[in-house]
Amino acid sequence: MTDRLSANGPLALGPIEAQRVSDVIAERLTRAIQDGVLQPGDRLPSEQELAREFGVGRTSVREGLQKLRAHGLIESRKGLGAFVAAPRPEDPLADFARWTRGKPRAIEELVEGRFALEVMGAALAAVRATPEDVAALTEHERAHAAAGERNDLAAVVTADEAFHEGIMAAAGNHFLRLLYTALMPELADFRRKTLALPWAAERSVKGHEAILAAIRGGDPVAARVAMIDHLWVLYAEVHESALAGGAGELAPLPRDALG
Repeated sequence: MTDRLSANGPLALGPIEAQRVSDVIAERLTRAIQDGVLQPGDRLPSEQELAREFGVGRTSVREGLQKLRAHGLIESRKGLGAFVAAPRPEDPLADFARWTRGKPRAIEELVEGRFALEVMGAALAAVRATPEDVAALTEHERAHAAAGERNDLAAVVTADEAFHEGIMAAAGNHFLRLLYTALMPELADFRRKTLALPWAAERSVKGHEAILAAIRGGDPVAARVAMIDHLWVLYAEVHESALAGGAGELAPLPRDALG
């Protein structure tokens, strides 16, 4: 194992000259784990060996290893030492909380942009959608529901994207669609995060059904309301999660202002 961490290895170990030595140690070991130099189940060198390789004191090594334990990257086994931990299963709730805590205002602005475009798009689609448009939306809605039943997140995201893009196409407004196309790259990560929540797929299906029913019925007012309801839940969830994470400066628009 020490060979993997030698001065000539991927970590390029050597004396560390930094104020927060433990952070540098943690970063180098984390990189080794992420790059596959250290594999799950591998035993790390002892604190004494690591201190010698890094050219630092054992206290700094101990603090660096503690950071890795706190992040679940390594685990201690009594009498045996520290080992690289197996990857934790993804936690969509924790991922969502980190995401909203990291850039809450940017996410809210993205949803506000969706309100501006998609509420109008749904209303126009209710007036202008052709039978072919409605048939395509129906197929996207069915694919979305089926993917949710299979717990296939990738397929849920793909079908959701196709459904909403189909609405903008059915709206028959070149400029609205152009603006929405520009927004789509920003929506990719948004969809993955929000649709990964345990309850999101089922709720999304219900929202799509209401929007589709209004478009199929040629009712632009109902289509607007259904889209507002569909997007408002996302807006509220992002806001509540961000506030729980300490983003106290957020001041979201009232619901009526977004529709």
